[in-house]
Amino acid sequence: MTSAPVTVERLAELKRLPADALRRFGLSDSAEGVRFAYRAADGTAGRTRLRTGIRGAGGSSWLPGDDAPIVAYSTPEALRRAAEVGYQIVVEGESDCWTAWQHGVPAVGIPGSAHWDVLTLDHLPGPEVFVQVEEDSAQTFPGGVADYVDAVVRHIRSLGYPGRVHQLRLGAHSDLSELHCADADAFGAELDKALAVSRTAEEGTAG
Repeated sequence: MTSAPVTVERLAELKRLPADALRRFGLSDSAEGVRFAYRAADGTAGRTRLRTGIRGAGGSSWLPGDDAPIVAYSTPEALRRAAEVGYQIVVEGESDCWTAWQHGVPAVGIPGSAHWDVLTLDHLPGPEVFVQVEEDSAQTFPGGVADYVDAVVRHIRSLGYPGRVHQLRLGAHSDLSELHCADADAFGAELDKALAVSRTAEEGTAG
């Protein structure tokens, strides 16, 4: 028996986010699942993502036949927020972006751990960058999460980014979405604590 496609409502329920917020971020239902376009820093549409599973790993792919460029996942509004608060959080995938944006926190998503090279200086408007260090997962990070983080940090430095680069760990929680799902009311305070710890740790470097 074929399972019903994922919907915006179902995705919102399991991510503990308002469905209207996800629609505002560009998500929409289709016969195959949930669709949304990745957007370049200037807001132009990149390639469309198809979400067929609740988890991105194994349940998220590019829409067949779409040959638009692969870009990092962001919005002009999120980039303006990064400039306002003075930092950017680099995450892998989409769910953490939805969570961050709903809380007014800046985030930009790498479209799969092998595509860190689509990140540009336009995505990093503030003097600090935090690269999220998730729980290691062979499905999400085939080469290991440490190698992925090192690659992202090296790439940021290769762009000529002049600011500080930190590695962001969220303690008992793997990522921003998990932190939010554990306690949405405490999200802001817990994230602030994690950012502070990251600032006092050794600056993220690549070998």
